[in-house]
Amino acid sequence: GASGYRLDDEELMEGMQKHLDSCVDYSGSKVPCVLKPGENYIECIDDDCTSLQKCPDEESQRACWDLPAEEERSFCESKIKWCTLYVTKTVPANYEEGPKRGYIPYTIYCVDTTGIPTQTPGQNSESGQDGLGNCYHEDGVTPVNRYVSGDFAYCGGNGAICNNTFSGGFSSSNYDPRYRPWYIGTKQKQKPNWSAPYEFYNSPEMGITYSHPIYTFDWEGREVFAGVLASDYALNGIASYLTQNYEGSDTIIAIVEEAEPNYILASSTGSTGVKRVLDDDTTQPCPNDIEIDQSALSCKFVRIPVAEMNDNTMEEVISTTYLKQRERNFPQSELVSVRIDNIDFDGVYASQTIPFTTPEIGISWRIMIISPVPVRAEDTIMPGDVTFALLLAITSVGFAVCSSLLILFMKNRREKEIIASDWRFTGTFLTGCVLLNLACLFMIGPNTDAFCLTR
Repeated sequence: GASGYRLDDEELMEGMQKHLDSCVDYSGSKVPCVLKPGENYIECIDDDCTSLQKCPDEESQRACWDLPAEEERSFCESKIKWCTLYVTKTVPANYEEGPKRGYIPYTIYCVDTTGIPTQTPGQNSESGQDGLGNCYHEDGVTPVNRYVSGDFAYCGGNGAICNNTFSGGFSSSNYDPRYRPWYIGTKQKQKPNWSAPYEFYNSPEMGITYSHPIYTFDWEGREVFAGVLASDYALNGIASYLTQNYEGSDTIIAIVEEAEPNYILASSTGSTGVKRVLDDDTTQPCPNDIEIDQSALSCKFVRIPVAEMNDNTMEEVISTTYLKQRERNFPQSELVSVRIDNIDFDGVYASQTIPFTTPEIGISWRIMIISPVPVRAEDTIMPGDVTFALLLAITSVGFAVCSSLLILFMKNRREKEIIASDWRFTGTFLTGCVLLNLACLFMIGPNTDAFCLTR
């Protein structure tokens, strides 16, 4: 149905006031459940949201009436799915342009060992500590103690009143699954599917979702899309496996999405590629200081492409390696080296990528294996080394001797003995002797690509 009910509709507010009063902020203070500028809401075409249209999937959009045989037309029409007709709207930046709107909140609860919501001290099974703990609001210090009274569905219907609907509810948010990628994708496809990796709602965790459409039949016998049954798979399981199995290892494993802009999914370094930033300035991280009023902050989680990761040295290694691999078109039969300044192992890493695809569920990833390569310094002769002076001395003596012999030979080339001999070969040999001694000077200096090729 519709969301974003108007606060100026007195008749509607008779039933919605209880929902409007059911939100809490970061520290548990009561706040109205009012949509903020820029947030979306659903508006139905008719008052009771009963108007239907053909769903956007291929089978529903077929022109059945163009089929020649009645049997074909009947079969085609039986495959048509019908979706509720509604539009997604956005709360204007200036409230003067429209009425304020409320929402029914999505509430997260503390639960006991049987999974029942609770705010009883010492009964919270998800307290983040061994054993049972207390239920606190998001600030971690304010105990949850909520008694919102009203004729909620939780009460059993028929106008019954209860005050324990939000008991144990420590967090409120404006969550509507119709804006989530797994729901949108399932509505468009009208068949079971796996989603692409995405960040879970209001969480830094990444995951994929298996979704299955649910249907009902209306009085005309039409198959109506009623919602989605979804099961999440958190990718932090992969990240945990990598960090545990490569703990203490210098080798780095990173998994990156093949599709642009190439987000990272998991790595053995613990980097997730997800940051919590300010809503109005995504370049600034959201403060986590407990002394700051978190309810006054508007923050969100954003994914960072692997090429832009640079929070620490290991992220720089992953980012630079990926760019180098992409530049080389991800060769599978050879290693690609990369140099990073100012880190261990002289910053030299060897890397290889392996594609990982499962077309049946739409996964297309690339696994990067990055290992440090120790750089040998023994064959690098620099000023100050004992070998440096010795090499200069030997080279100078050899150059002087060979040059003297060559000059003496050329001066006496008209002598009868030299003319009778193979003076060309001997002259070439002495010239080679001079050049060979000069070539020793190229052993001096750092092991750069240019020097190595010259040597």
